[in-house]
Amino acid sequence: MAELNKLTDRILEEAMLQADEIKKEAKEKVDRLNLNSKKQAEQKYSAIVEKGALEAENLKERLRSNANLRARDNELKVKQETIQKVFESALEDMKNIKDEELISYIEKNAGFSEESLIIVPKGKVDIVRSRFPNAKISDERFADSGFIEIAGGIEKNFTFDTQVEYIKDDIQGEIAKVLFK
Repeated sequence: MAELNKLTDRILEEAMLQADEIKKEAKEKVDRLNLNSKKQAEQKYSAIVEKGALEAENLKERLRSNANLRARDNELKVKQETIQKVFESALEDMKNIKDEELISYIEKNAGFSEESLIIVPKGKVDIVRSRFPNAKISDERFADSGFIEIAGGIEKNFTFDTQVEYIKDDIQGEIAKVLFK
């Protein structure tokens, strides 16, 4: 029986050694898995942080770009408003033209054919009629500024509003150069 006890003890001892070895291998495997998991988590964390930083930088750049675009648009709007005010001021000055300058303007631009009807501002009818006694001057229709000539069913508009609108596109660039050097 002593042999049997020895054999049993030896089997138990070997089983314990094997169990310790299995535990040791399992612990090493768990440690390796933990280390790999930790490395993967750190890599994912770094990737997320890097992606977040890149997105934040992109967002900051988009916001900066949008702010610059809004500032440029506002500046352009102010410049356009200023140019519009220049045109309005010029038109107002033209509407307050002296009588002699209006007469000269009509002389240079009207055709004065026999069938021409000249339409002038209401307050200028008598002055124009006295300067051009042979011209037909309308007493029924009036221009805001400048004059209108109707001849052969064709209406030629020489009002200052029309003349300014006609040249507006051509001279806006020049006005901008002068105003916004």
